[in-house]
Amino acid sequence: MAPARQQLSRREQLRLGREIQEQYDHGSSWAAIAVDFDLSKTRVQQLAKLSRKDCDEKARRHQLPLFG
Repeated sequence: MAPARQQLSRREQLRLGREIQEQYDHGSSWAAIAVDFDLSKTRVQQLAKLSRKDCDEKARRHQLPLFG
């Protein structure tokens, strides 16, 4: 049985997700990114999704005062 990996903090997940999303936006495939980060393809996609969601929430929060 393989040893469990250390859990990442929320901040580390967002940073890693942002890096992954940048690579994907520049044309890398999920499989290639997974190899680069030594993570599963599913985990890479989850981290990118988490980063996108956080970015969307921040954008929404910054827009609310403009229309209030």
